[in-house]
Amino acid sequence: MKSSDKILIYDDDCPLCVAYTSAFVKSGLLTTEGRKSFSAVSPELLHTINWQRSVNEIPLVDPSTKQVWYGIDALLEILGQKCALIKTIGRVQPINWFLKKLYSFISYNRKVIVAVKTSPLKVDCTPSFNIFYRVLFMAIFLAVNTLMILPVHQHLFAQIPGYSLSLTQLLGLHAIMVALNCILALFLPKRTALEYLGQVNMLTLVTNLLLIPLVLTDAFIQPGNWVNYGYLMLVSIVIFHEYFRRMNFANMLDRYWLVLTVNLACVMGLCICLFIPFNR
Repeated sequence: MKSSDKILIYDDDCPLCVAYTSAFVKSGLLTTEGRKSFSAVSPELLHTINWQRSVNEIPLVDPSTKQVWYGIDALLEILGQKCALIKTIGRVQPINWFLKKLYSFISYNRKVIVAVKTSPLKVDCTPSFNIFYRVLFMAIFLAVNTLMILPVHQHLFAQIPGYSLSLTQLLGLHAIMVALNCILALFLPKRTALEYLGQVNMLTLVTNLLLIPLVLTDAFIQPGNWVNYGYLMLVSIVIFHEYFRRMNFANMLDRYWLVLTVNLACVMGLCICLFIPFNR
């Protein structure tokens, strides 16, 4: 039986899952009938899979044999239809181990990445809360966000009239913001604190990703200031919207508004500090 005869069951409330499973259909790796959401799949098919494992690892089911592949094994089974070498390489022990760890890293944090709540009309496929992968996620992207300070300082902030900070001073302000957010998290329940820190981390990453076009254009094209200012205004609007959307996802808006007020005050203070003439 071909891989296209099998059925991949995905979380239709996860934009990441929707995107890559849709790509499988468009590329011919799956038929339209071979891709079903948890909300639309039949009860008989649901009984075939391990539910607890399925919310963490996407399942691929062979309806004729009832065999089920999960996560990386499911993806290798699908990709192996077009290129058997991918499946062969992916099953080599060290490579398979790494792919499964990478898959788990993304899967356990996918709700943090997309920050989309499950619709009441759909099946809740929220992955299990895994402290190790959540802390790893925050540590890795804290490092990424810290490294991004160098190009942002050199190719963006330094081009804005009135900006007076050195790289060391900017790194210092970044460290203070990280410390303040960690202190604020101490006033929250453990699970909420990790959700809050994860969303703050992800929001910073989104901001840096949106700033990359400005960094690249300054490095290679050097557009006029009006282009930079216009783009920065659009980024500010997007981030402002994203902040409240992500804090709502983390259930912070209603219950922990005081923490958010302090957080926003700190962010505004950071922005003001960018243009205070410190002695270097």
